[in-house]
Amino acid sequence: MLSNIYRQHTEYVSVLKQKQEKKKKELLTSTEQLTRHVLDGLNNDVSECYKNQKRIDHACKQLTTQSNQLAKQSQAWITLIGQFTDALKELGDVENYSKIIERECLSITNILATVHQDMTKNRQQIDDNNPQDSSNPSE
Repeated sequence: MLSNIYRQHTEYVSVLKQKQEKKKKELLTSTEQLTRHVLDGLNNDVSECYKNQKRIDHACKQLTTQSNQLAKQSQAWITLIGQFTDALKELGDVENYSKIIERECLSITNILATVHQDMTKNRQQIDDNNPQDSSNPSE
């Protein structure tokens, strides 16, 4: 009887150990699956963050490049506008200078015309006062 009880107890303990081993294996499998699921989720999130960071870095590089190009183009436009302004000033100076020369030429022309008229009047007066000079020289 005691051996029967011992045998039953041993069998019961053996069955319990088997159940415990089975439960332990199930627990390890479940834990492994849970860990894999959690890590996959985290890895996906980390992967997505990494991809976003790469896209942001690429966009920043493009923005920097475009900003530098814009700055160069702006500087080129500023230079061209400065040159254009200088050319306009020079044209204004040339126009002003040409107007001054034109006024001086008109003034000189008027003075020469007045002198010519005076000289013509003086000659006529001299000719009118000395009729013998205009007569025949053979006489």
